[in-house]
Amino acid sequence: MTMRRVDLLGPVELVVDGIDVPLTKQRERTALALLAFNRGRHVSRERMLQAIWGDDLPSTVNNQVLIVMYNLRAYLGAGRADVLRSGSGYHVLLPEACDTDLSVAEARVAQARAARAQGRHEEAVDAYVSGLGLFRGAPLSNVHEHALRGEAEYLEEWQRSVFVEAGRLRAGLGLYQDLLDELPARIGAKPNDEELRGLHMLALYGMGRQSDALRVYMETDELLSRELGTGTSPRLRELNKMILEERPVAPPRCDAPAVAPERLSALRPGPADRPAPGAHTPVPRQLPAAPPDLAGREAELGWLTRSMTALDGPSCLVVTGLAGVGKTALAVHWAQHAAGDFPDGQLYVDLLGHDRAGGREMTASTVLGGFLRALGVPPERIPGQLQERSALFRSVIANWRVLLVLDNAEGSEQVRPLLPGSPTCRTLVTSRYPLHGLLVDGAGVLGLRPLDGDGATTMLGALLGSGATGPARADLARIADLCGGHPLALSIAAARLRTGGLSPDALIGRLAEEPRRLRELSAGESSLAGALMPTYRRLPSLAAKLFRRLGLLEAGDRPLWTAAALLGIEPEEAEAPLTQLVDAHLLEPVRSRGVACSHRMHRLAWLFARERALAEEPADNRAEILARVEAVSRLCRVGGPRAADSLILAHQRPGERLPRPVIASRPRPARDGREPVRIDGDIHATRRR
Repeated sequence: MTMRRVDLLGPVELVVDGIDVPLTKQRERTALALLAFNRGRHVSRERMLQAIWGDDLPSTVNNQVLIVMYNLRAYLGAGRADVLRSGSGYHVLLPEACDTDLSVAEARVAQARAARAQGRHEEAVDAYVSGLGLFRGAPLSNVHEHALRGEAEYLEEWQRSVFVEAGRLRAGLGLYQDLLDELPARIGAKPNDEELRGLHMLALYGMGRQSDALRVYMETDELLSRELGTGTSPRLRELNKMILEERPVAPPRCDAPAVAPERLSALRPGPADRPAPGAHTPVPRQLPAAPPDLAGREAELGWLTRSMTALDGPSCLVVTGLAGVGKTALAVHWAQHAAGDFPDGQLYVDLLGHDRAGGREMTASTVLGGFLRALGVPPERIPGQLQERSALFRSVIANWRVLLVLDNAEGSEQVRPLLPGSPTCRTLVTSRYPLHGLLVDGAGVLGLRPLDGDGATTMLGALLGSGATGPARADLARIADLCGGHPLALSIAAARLRTGGLSPDALIGRLAEEPRRLRELSAGESSLAGALMPTYRRLPSLAAKLFRRLGLLEAGDRPLWTAAALLGIEPEEAEAPLTQLVDAHLLEPVRSRGVACSHRMHRLAWLFARERALAEEPADNRAEILARVEAVSRLCRVGGPRAADSLILAHQRPGERLPRPVIASRPRPARDGREPVRIDGDIHATRRR
């Protein structure tokens, strides 16, 4: 009988009848490693393609994956189906015909735990050491870097946990020197690991080096305080107290291991790409209630479905747009309808990215702790450090089909630790900001805009419900137009009509008065101005100044030189605040032949900008700003749009009022028959005499 073994606990290797079989192609090593790690469990065709080729699928992928499977059967010395089976979109490596060093290591650790529970401690230590000795370096180290990241992280975490479990037993038996020989290298690889440092303290103390053990504690406390702001855990503090009081190290007990087998098995993917949760671990269904009807967003919902289900599509999508434009409603609505495609769970969190002014904050570490508990990981098994929590989270859901909805993200760095490593998972992120870092990493993006006229009218009608006494279609269309198709504004208008305090005609009359429109778009704790304020407060000072000063001008398309004129700076210096306003969706570039030639602002955003300008800009300063813009506009009419590009306006110092523009009446004529126009004595152009 042919004996086959796939080694995963280091570089991937294949041994057939005691002879090493060279796997020269990385794609064959990757495919074999994926099948061996999931030995006896079905691996979907989608997972196989993602592991071998990543996101760059060749046009001939269907033929090439058949070639890979054919080559693997040849390497294994197998017939068509006696080891490796394919069909119905799945591949499986049969466990009875092929072994792995991982299964051998797991069996030896199981023997160690059984011996420990029965009091045969020396035998348990030998079995632990034998199992850990099968690791030959970093697991899966010679496959594609992106391919099996979750599986590799699982194996590294499993090795670390077993080492700590065995180390405590060895310390109880007085095998301190063995620990001191191995611990420095492991701590060097994971300097923040408190369990490893606790073992180091025990070993030093057991060798009579009390002062060295106390020094390790002080170094650990200082390191964790400096890098993580946490300090040491209660368990490590208790160990330090024991050493200070010179109490003896407790001998090992005949009880269950520190890490129960069922807990570790819960961290490993279950059969057929599905989790194997315990009987008391429900599948998480964390999505909030979705809006009953999402009128006017059919195109966006279709795009999300196509992007999220495409084999070569991104695993992370970002929905971005102006405050209140309906990002959360769209994401949750789609997620609820797609929940059946993610049978292993749907995770949801509000990251509170726009609520920092209220003192609330949702860190990635806190979110990961909640996710891991929801997935059935016991609290005592959840690491304290962010990086380790992130790695454990990716390991837990490797090969599962889980959907994450990360709502109201503030930035890419808040999101990155939460992203799964498995291509079978999908992540949907909403944010008021474009999250450029995620886009650079390959995420897709959907820019959500206010609804068009028909969509806005339909949404307003759906919010009010059907009825013979409902508003006429023409009234709905007029209210929708005054709300600019903005979903939050439409929802507030519908709420005010449903209370019965206002008739459609009365609401139209109030909304038609622009100075009071924002005040009218308020109901209880919800208001349009309140939704826009966090975005405005988050802007850098120069961008905030530009935003409110744009409110001094009549709404409409504004050429690029307007920003420089409003701020009193050179045109090149105005590019950054303009970009920041575009990123915050407070401005929209108007493009001609692919080039931004001007910017426009949503009418409601403009009303908010005007409100901020009247509240924050002194009256005399407003007059000077408008005079400056008029002067530059006049120059552009005389010398053409390019004239504004060469303007050098007097720089405004913080807190200093802008100087009033001065236009010379009749300067000395130029030689070419044109006469110069001068503004502030610094800007020169010419016009015909």
